[in-house]
Amino acid sequence: MGLACQGACVHDNQAGPTTVAEFARRYLSDRVLRPKTIKGYESLLNSRILPFFAQMTLSEVTLGQIKIWRASLDPATASTNAAAYRLLRSILQAAVEEELIARAPPKIRGAGNAPVRYVAIPATFEELAIIVEQMPERLRLLIIIAAFVGLREGELLELRRLDIDTSSGVIKVSRKIDKDANPNARGACVNCGRPISAPKTRSGIRTVHLPPPFWELLCDHLASYAAPGPTGLLFPGERTDHMSVRYLMDRYRPAREAAGRPDLTIHHLRHTALTLAGQHGATAAELQARAGHSSQAAMAIYQHATIERDRMLAARIGESYVAWARSAETPRAK
Repeated sequence: MGLACQGACVHDNQAGPTTVAEFARRYLSDRVLRPKTIKGYESLLNSRILPFFAQMTLSEVTLGQIKIWRASLDPATASTNAAAYRLLRSILQAAVEEELIARAPPKIRGAGNAPVRYVAIPATFEELAIIVEQMPERLRLLIIIAAFVGLREGELLELRRLDIDTSSGVIKVSRKIDKDANPNARGACVNCGRPISAPKTRSGIRTVHLPPPFWELLCDHLASYAAPGPTGLLFPGERTDHMSVRYLMDRYRPAREAAGRPDLTIHHLRHTALTLAGQHGATAAELQARAGHSSQAAMAIYQHATIERDRMLAARIGESYVAWARSAETPRAK
């Protein structure tokens, strides 16, 4: 009986040793990935993985070597380190599939998970009201949708008239726009050069509801600020068709400062929306559906999340907002 290999063993029919650097580059070039994803992977390779593994052959990447590598990484960048480990694992698994190695080294439990260092504190109704008041009128609806529905920044900036039903407050999410321009990318906007695409997963394509107290604001916004025509953007830019993230943030930062929440990012507004939904009775399945999240573990419970339940959740959130507005004696919505 032959000795069992420790780590990643060379397959018998391998013609010659392949280095980690060689295979990693081919691994990325052979895959159809979003430009932003490729950029992120290349950064992880160049800054974390290849400085240690570049000249090693795939067969030389053992569990022991991976442990030494992880110990050499800066613990202050735990999130990036975890992402680098996940990428290395994917590369080694791909090498197994191509029969370049017989098996990958055993998985290190928890190595691909970064500890959560900061949990965003949801915004209160009072803080949201101040932020909305401080924003330019053409951007107030964007803050409302982010904070009460939970759309992502890229989804908000790609919303169009055809995605909205003003009679029911329905918002259909089926596209997003990237933050950075990449004119050569597939689906890039001809004007701003930023790629437009479907959400990363099927669950990102979803139907959600704006709480009823904000329907009048929605109609006013469509009449005054949205671009014309069925494909007109809800939040168009001033110089290009799509609003830039920089333009948005230049106006959002003073508003959040006025509310005493300099820590509150646009993404934290999404966290606020999901927290509100949870406080108003949303199940795990309904939160997943409203957020457009996807995970293998949650697939079974998605079956119980319905559009009607999302409408009911939006109504409950709206009722709470109206009650707060009345108690504050400063109604923000009718």
